[in-house]
Amino acid sequence: MDHIELLQKTALFRGSSREELDLIVGLFQERQLQPNATIFAEKMPAEALYIVRSGSVRITIMVGEGEEIGLLLLGPGEFFGELALVHEDVRLVNAKTETAVELLLLTRKDFQVLLELEPRTGARVLKTIAKLLAMRVKVYNERLKDLLLS
Repeated sequence: MDHIELLQKTALFRGSSREELDLIVGLFQERQLQPNATIFAEKMPAEALYIVRSGSVRITIMVGEGEEIGLLLLGPGEFFGELALVHEDVRLVNAKTETAVELLLLTRKDFQVLLELEPRTGARVLKTIAKLLAMRVKVYNERLKDLLLS
């Protein structure tokens, strides 16, 4: 699967035309990592969004002295680190490879270029990120209630 096919299958770019993706695919960088590699850790600067091309990535959060809780296990076509595109801050979670992985990444700077080149595509990406964040707030709100009431 080439980069454009991967982008077409990713929720962020669903609905984008081949022509739109042809214009922006060059903004993505490719990374290959071995199993158990740290992609980013909590409190690191958030600078890029990642799309899993192959392999799997685990997203975790630290809850105590050396204690991590798994939040997500992501595979091909899924993305993470999306807050980096819209908010200049630090990472709130950890991302580590479970297996050897190939990733595509889009930096905040290159996302700004995408917004200028293809504003409709950029708007779709932002809408998808907003929906995802709203869903996560709802899920984590329910989890928090369960924790507080138990």
